[in-house]
Amino acid sequence: MKKQIAEQKRVKLLVGIINKEDESRFTEIVNECCTAMHFSGVGHGTARSSYMTYFGFNEIEKRITMSLIPGGAEHNILSAVGHGLKLYLVGRGIAFTLPLSGISNILNDAILTGVDKPDKPSGRRAPISKKKEKHTMHELVIAVVNNKYTDVAIEAARGAGATGATVFHTKSINNEKAEGAIGTALNRETDSLFFLTTMEYKNKIMEAVRDAAGLKTEGGAVIFSLPVDDLVGIGRFEDYVDGEEN
Repeated sequence: MKKQIAEQKRVKLLVGIINKEDESRFTEIVNECCTAMHFSGVGHGTARSSYMTYFGFNEIEKRITMSLIPGGAEHNILSAVGHGLKLYLVGRGIAFTLPLSGISNILNDAILTGVDKPDKPSGRRAPISKKKEKHTMHELVIAVVNNKYTDVAIEAARGAGATGATVFHTKSINNEKAEGAIGTALNRETDSLFFLTTMEYKNKIMEAVRDAAGLKTEGGAVIFSLPVDDLVGIGRFEDYVDGEEN
């Protein structure tokens, strides 16, 4: 009970990697469930041909939507998003949540508005049961790498068990102080690579990218990981619906 109350008072980050035509619907569904704040960007997916369709990487451009949501509504939101966007179907995308370590009081209070109120009736089916408590099963590995070594990093990750990556073009800016501390200059033109993986492969992927394109190489990759709280898509939709769509 204490854990459930604590969850209701937390804000989490919901990440959706979806088809571009689903961007508006994604945010609409989340807004129907709760008060949320959304940010969206463009990336592209890459995977071996045998995984391209399954993981939704059969089209180049993907929308990456980040939403700040109340933790207490996390399960209902993922259920609604998964059902509304049909993420149980091949190639539709994926959505997952990440914990936050801090947020401003103004945003926190606004996003948590109304989470203690009973849900209003809607046309969506509620989850058939409360989720069982479980340990984190997935991790998000992020590598910010010299964009000339993006393919090198991706191939290294594949060799360590990664099935694909979502790629954003980014820039290294105003990092002189950190560069002095680590003793190397970071390339200004970078790509940020997102690898969603299981705990089993997290360290293998991080080590493979480090060896192939890490800070001690010309790839200069900065590599870190985040725990994934929950996930819908890539075969996980069965946790949220009664199986009618199967």
